[in-house]
Amino acid sequence: MAASGQKQIRAVVFDLDDTLFPERDYVLSGYRAVADHLRGLLGRDEPFEHWLRSRFLRGESDSAFDALNEHFKLGLDGEHIEEMVAIYRSHRPDIDHYPGAAEMLARFRPRYRLGLLSDGYMPAQRLKLSAISLERFFDSVVFTEEIGRGAWKPSEAGFELIQEQLDVPHHACAYVADNPAKDFVAPNRLGWRTVQFLRPGQIHAHKPAPDGGRPRNVVYLFGDIHKALV
Repeated sequence: MAASGQKQIRAVVFDLDDTLFPERDYVLSGYRAVADHLRGLLGRDEPFEHWLRSRFLRGESDSAFDALNEHFKLGLDGEHIEEMVAIYRSHRPDIDHYPGAAEMLARFRPRYRLGLLSDGYMPAQRLKLSAISLERFFDSVVFTEEIGRGAWKPSEAGFELIQEQLDVPHHACAYVADNPAKDFVAPNRLGWRTVQFLRPGQIHAHKPAPDGGRPRNVVYLFGDIHKALV
């Protein structure tokens, strides 16, 4: 039963990257795919993947393939760089969900309507969801890229759409995500319960929150999410 003054939660919507699976595993999987492509294209057995991985683990992720091209003096033009980006976004990722994620969703299934709302490029987001084998748990899945780039968080558009699809009032919805820089602004504004899920190794979890963007609750274990909803 909801505590005094709180609305009962009837729908729980989850973010995808770094909420249901480790985002860094996807990045490293994509780097492997690109490195394999380059070795076949150039016939050069060089440590492309190791270099990309080391750079990423130092906190450098922007313009990775341009930097790779320059570092190894590959001489690739813009078309080849775009091809590497396309391979990264369209590869079938070698990833799995966080331990306990499937069990948590199975427990929630009889109690709540369940949704997934995620930003990110396509087809990468659908390939990620397929790889972690959790789609069966969700009553609704919304990838904001399919609405339009302007629907990426902190836009309210994705939240409005998934609320309509779940057929639950805004005040009875909750959003579980990782990134305080963008994830909680819109659901806070719409009156949702907001829960930040923190785990070691997340990429964006410690970014500062803008005004109105702090989560209502912070949890560290899947087993504690339900406590934040009651």
